[in-house]
Amino acid sequence: MTTADGAGPVLATKLAVPPVPARLVDRPRLTRLLDAARDLPVTAVTAGAGEGKTTLLAAWARAQATAPAWVTLDAGDDDPGRFWAHVTAALATCAPAATDRARAALAVPSVDPLAVAVPELLNGLAGGRRVVLVLDDVHEVTDRQVTEGLEFLVDHLPPALHLVLGSRAEPPVGLPRLRARGQLAEVRAADLRFRGTEARALLSGLVHGVPHPATTDRLLARTEGWAAGLVLGGLALRARAGGRPGPPGPPGEQAAVEYLTAEVLAQLPGSDRDLLACAAALDRVSGPLCDAVLERTRSGAALAALERRGVPVTATGSGWHRVHPVFGAAVLGELDRPDRVCDLRRRAADWLLAGGLVEEAVRARIAAGDLPGAAAALVEHSAAFIESGRVGVLAELGARITPQSGVGVPFLLTLAWAAGASGRLDRVPGLLDRAEQRLREGAADPGFPGFASTAGAVAALRSVYGSSGDGHLAREQARRAVAAEDDARLPGWVVARVALGGALLAAGAPDDALPVLEQAWSAPALAVLPTFSRLEVAGLLAWCRVQAQDPAGADRLLRSTADDAAALESQLGDAAAAAVALLHASAALLAEQAGDLRTARRRSARAVELVAVSAHPAVAVLVLLAAAGTALACGEGRAALALLDRARESAGEAAVDAGGRITELTARAGGQVARHSRAVLLEPLTDREVSVLRALSGPLSRREIAGELHLSLNTVKGYTASLYRKLGVDSRAEAVARAAELGLA
Repeated sequence: MTTADGAGPVLATKLAVPPVPARLVDRPRLTRLLDAARDLPVTAVTAGAGEGKTTLLAAWARAQATAPAWVTLDAGDDDPGRFWAHVTAALATCAPAATDRARAALAVPSVDPLAVAVPELLNGLAGGRRVVLVLDDVHEVTDRQVTEGLEFLVDHLPPALHLVLGSRAEPPVGLPRLRARGQLAEVRAADLRFRGTEARALLSGLVHGVPHPATTDRLLARTEGWAAGLVLGGLALRARAGGRPGPPGPPGEQAAVEYLTAEVLAQLPGSDRDLLACAAALDRVSGPLCDAVLERTRSGAALAALERRGVPVTATGSGWHRVHPVFGAAVLGELDRPDRVCDLRRRAADWLLAGGLVEEAVRARIAAGDLPGAAAALVEHSAAFIESGRVGVLAELGARITPQSGVGVPFLLTLAWAAGASGRLDRVPGLLDRAEQRLREGAADPGFPGFASTAGAVAALRSVYGSSGDGHLAREQARRAVAAEDDARLPGWVVARVALGGALLAAGAPDDALPVLEQAWSAPALAVLPTFSRLEVAGLLAWCRVQAQDPAGADRLLRSTADDAAALESQLGDAAAAAVALLHASAALLAEQAGDLRTARRRSARAVELVAVSAHPAVAVLVLLAAAGTALACGEGRAALALLDRARESAGEAAVDAGGRITELTARAGGQVARHSRAVLLEPLTDREVSVLRALSGPLSRREIAGELHLSLNTVKGYTASLYRKLGVDSRAEAVARAAELGLA
């Protein structure tokens, strides 16, 4: 197991090209297709289970002079942070320098990967040498944020990157557009089906001799060249002397299950069937895991022996094995004892948890139906997810448990925090409501780590993450949190006051926010907070000091935190946004007041870059309005209009009343802007970009556009940024004007 610069544990086995069968059948007609496709942006290998997709891709990858970047996806990658952590780690094996900034961006769980990591990845790879990225089992990821991010990658692939997708179904990532443009190479089930010579070579290796041509022809006809069917038929031929006919019918999965049960499993001793039952019940197994679950020894050697004998068990590296899903269905179907399967999973979860494999343990408990046990494991080991930056995974796992009624208050609060920190704000209010309902119903109050009371934790979380842009609710809940958190030695004391200070600042009351934030900054508990959190407090306080006409106090604070801020930004890059954006913006205001417009413009531009990455909308409004004022002072009216465009959007999201200030600055900027000549498009727009551009021409906000186009807000923001760059504009108004000129709206 490795890490991607803090982006969370990355399983090294998922980044390794899978092993190929010892008796691999050479299929040059297919490898030639893959070789020829390297000049196109994308290759898709799409076929059902057992068709040989992974074997083909692995054999092709191992034959390349330069090994491609490889990721074997599974259900655990159905989370944006985890998905992009594995993709970035894989690409780092081929182009380490090109992925540095993307890996840093993924280190902060609150940063949407599409906002920073994916653009940084594309920029880093744009000027480098040719790289091939293989994503196998793409059908395992269905989360909309993941598929939209992958579609964005497909739409903006740099020439140096060739993407290969292996999947059981066509991935929903814009392949029809590529197909229509002749930019997609495809290998489908019909291509993967074995032909006469290939089938004879495969069966000869399995049967240890050359089967009679008539036998081969019959099996080839019955299986229609399906790879798994041929393998199963070969195993059956080897296992019986005379050979009775297999089950009739097409080689579908149900027929394959019946075939496996009758012709393969029946030939295995009971000890091997027990071992396979354990392996089939889990995503992957090792020898020690099976030894512990089955109370036996030498399971690792037995798994390896089964693989050597041609049973569909595959080594995935480092002593772990995986059973082919069709074969696993046959094994579990023969067992016909749901209670036995659940027991295997529960015993495996205990072993995994003891070994520090928390995520796999939780998944095993969920699969076993042990939802209270899964919830308890998440609460007890939440620090493991937080420290490794896998808050999104914690939220995803918890979401599988929350519909059940037996979970405790600490679990609900842990999940609410994880949802908020990973950007899933829509989940937070419901989780907090359930926690409060449980307490009202008389559930024991076990407290919440770091807080003086559970009520204080609930109120602080609701203020920061669960107020849905309602400023009054945010302030009310923050005051409740302050009243409940009365121990300045606990982090909850600081969190409550920062929540109140931020809510007051968002309401346009910096004078009221200042003393509250001063209290938070001087609290003993501040020292136990991580650097990231301390810098967030410093940014809010520095801003308030500037607004209170205390430039000396603001300057002292900025100087005292400068080293920590620089180190964090150097380490995380744009992913440090939430911690340092207001520090940059405060420094810009001080420089502008001192007449140093060059420094003011540089620092405000950096703050603007950062709030585009990650910021509460109310903070974004503060930064964007200040930056627009600085741009005007520098005579850059066009840039000011673009900033005001963004401020207006953020103000709507945060329910901030900044209309008067926006109107004032817009009028001033309009006087500075001259009409620009029409530019020539050097880079064509994608279909998605055209759709977004047409929507921008209407009255909808970007959030409403996202709903109309069935995209996430961050995806729309990503396409908007790409549009502005291609059109040579800086604001929505200019983009709409250019669309009219070009006949696109």
